[in-house]
Amino acid sequence: MILYPLLILSLPAGEQCGRCKVATKRLNLKRYCNRDYAILASVLTRESVDEWARFTVNVLAVFKKGRESRLRRGSAFLWVQMEDLVCKCPKIKVNKSYLIMGNEHKDGQPGLMAGRQSVVIEWRDDWQEKMKSLQRRSRDECDDEEDE
Repeated sequence: MILYPLLILSLPAGEQCGRCKVATKRLNLKRYCNRDYAILASVLTRESVDEWARFTVNVLAVFKKGRESRLRRGSAFLWVQMEDLVCKCPKIKVNKSYLIMGNEHKDGQPGLMAGRQSVVIEWRDDWQEKMKSLQRRSRDECDDEEDE
């Protein structure tokens, strides 16, 4: 058993975890459109890097990515701030597969970012058709929102 001492971090006085803002099992077009990427990924490893948890994931499918994104199938890093991980927001476990919808890192760290605004839910095979449907619908409807 591997222990992660940083997971025992306490939150600053007066702060509490509260509820995750996107703790949901429902997929809809608005959530899909408001994220930079949507992937199916299997979580392989986790390690602590400063105030971040860096997960190595195997991207099994890319449902959505930004125009300038280099995101593709294969190995990638997923970054989660340790304070969010302590609050299980998002809740991620090694050796599980997840649908992850979030935003790409903008501050120079390589890889993807997940946090309180991200959708991270354990993958179910019956979501494959739902994701294809969201991809088709987003071609018309998401573009309008991005241009504003």
